[in-house]
Amino acid sequence: MSVETPSGEIKKEIIKHQYGTKEEWAAEMAAICLCSGYMEEDDVVKVLCPKEIVGGRLYQDAKMYAEVPPLQEATRVGRRGGSCYEVTFPRELFENYIEYYLSPDNLSDVISEDPKLRRAMLRGAFLARGSYSNPEKKSRIEILCRTDAFVKPLVLLFHAENIEPSTRVSDTTWAVYFKKIDAISDFLVILGSVKQMMELQNLRAQREVNRMVASTVNLDNWTMKQQADASARRTKQLQALLASEKAGRIPKELLDVARLHIDNPGLSLTELGKLMDPPISKSGMNHRLKKLIDML
Repeated sequence: MSVETPSGEIKKEIIKHQYGTKEEWAAEMAAICLCSGYMEEDDVVKVLCPKEIVGGRLYQDAKMYAEVPPLQEATRVGRRGGSCYEVTFPRELFENYIEYYLSPDNLSDVISEDPKLRRAMLRGAFLARGSYSNPEKKSRIEILCRTDAFVKPLVLLFHAENIEPSTRVSDTTWAVYFKKIDAISDFLVILGSVKQMMELQNLRAQREVNRMVASTVNLDNWTMKQQADASARRTKQLQALLASEKAGRIPKELLDVARLHIDNPGLSLTELGKLMDPPISKSGMNHRLKKLIDML
């Protein structure tokens, strides 16, 4: 049994979405046309879809919302660069519903005035040629466009939702993408994929916990290294002191501290203090060691 990808899970959620109005359906369908491509032949328009579920949505929903029904459901066809699915509509359907949203001027009105239509177009764009990379590795939303005509309007659609995407072009394919987790989370909510958004936020929280743990471990390791280096320096200084002519003038209580430190170089001041007879505190041990170092 195949495991559904994050992109596939999101598209399943979009498929479940019900339009509020006929205009939302038309806006989503227009975005699919702009991203996937369409061809006008005589009195029909053929919309190309990379996935069968996208073609199925176009066909089924057109039967519900358009007064002019589609002519042929999603059919697999061979095209340059691979096969895809093709849905055939009468030109009248396009003229009555879809063409309005294919115009750059009308798209500007959609972007600025109606958030429901704007989000319908974003859902259609992702449904047509969107992808969501594995969030456990490196999160990324990307939408491909068949031509550059829809790139700028798509970027403006995102800007209207306070998402700042980047663009790239490769051969004859244009892409709009973004990687920031906050932007991806906002977009997943727009698409209606709350489950994926929650999983992304959980991953983000886990990464933050891991980062904090790693930072704490690194700090502990650094502290231990600093303590070890300081202990090694003191040991060398005490050895030099005991080998000098000043050793005969060292009081017994300080001499015991020096010898204890030299014999136990890996112990902390607190642990060394407990080995004294009688035991002394960390501050007491530190005070006596300073006296010894000052004798050098």
